[in-house]
Amino acid sequence: MPLDLALLEKVRHHPSGKITARCPACAEDGGDRTGNHLAVFTDERFACAACPGDGEHRQRIHTIAGIKADFQPDPTQRRQYHARRATARRHKLEADRLADTARKYRQELVECYAWKLPDLWDDSPQRIDCDRVGTCPRHFLATLLPPHSILWTGEVHHSGKPEHAAHWRTCDEWLHAGDPIGPMTTPATWKTGIHSRSGDNVASAPFTVLDFDGFDGIKPRTGDEHRAHLRASLALTRWLREFLHWQLAAILHTGGKSLHVWFHNPGPIALDSLRHTSAPLGIDAGLIGRPEHPCRLPGQIHAGTGRSSRVLWLQNPASAAP
Repeated sequence: MPLDLALLEKVRHHPSGKITARCPACAEDGGDRTGNHLAVFTDERFACAACPGDGEHRQRIHTIAGIKADFQPDPTQRRQYHARRATARRHKLEADRLADTARKYRQELVECYAWKLPDLWDDSPQRIDCDRVGTCPRHFLATLLPPHSILWTGEVHHSGKPEHAAHWRTCDEWLHAGDPIGPMTTPATWKTGIHSRSGDNVASAPFTVLDFDGFDGIKPRTGDEHRAHLRASLALTRWLREFLHWQLAAILHTGGKSLHVWFHNPGPIALDSLRHTSAPLGIDAGLIGRPEHPCRLPGQIHAGTGRSSRVLWLQNPASAAP
């Protein structure tokens, strides 16, 4: 009972081949606004995470978004269906090829584009050896975004209720606010008058944030693995910047075991290509092209380690978007 992806909302292709989207049955009642209930697997099976094992719910999904040719044979629909499947297979083969190439050459990239911490600090347009640049969340936001931009900051759960509206303010308002800021923000600017951090409320995505969490999704455990992970993350950041000419905005150590690297948005084609190679390059695919996703601000204590997040590299304010 395959689904027609063209009839689904918020479709996202994952490196594993799985597809997630907004469940059309949930959407009828205004549900699944984040678009992550429906999973479509590589063998065309599908399921709703909100209603597991509910046959009537599955039937409703197929009634709304199913390929009707399965029940009402039509030569034109069947040809279109097979053409879409052939295109999907080609895209999957290309994605696998890109991932295999990234996995084959990643160590060579790490060695060729090595970026040692002293060199990184010297290269930073702003000196990061002062607290204002290294740990001040307000300075961080003011550097990256214009004063009139509407930003969200807060805890991950500060979204979805009218009382959360105070977590959306202009950059200038956050700069002069007397109450606490953070610990999280997003690489998005937002529409006015909202209280939900959903993709539909994003006004613009000036940045994309890469979360380096370990090659092939394997997180570093020992001290030696963590140091090797940091070296690899910085080298791949330098490769993206110097070889692929992505415009670097900031590098932040989260206080845990990962880096958050802010790039000016390189565009959908570049992001789609990176999404296919994210796992072998040690990048969390979940943040790529998801400007509504929270990421850590500097000067925030990591709950797991007790260490503070800190800026390692930061662009000049003059290079921020007008």
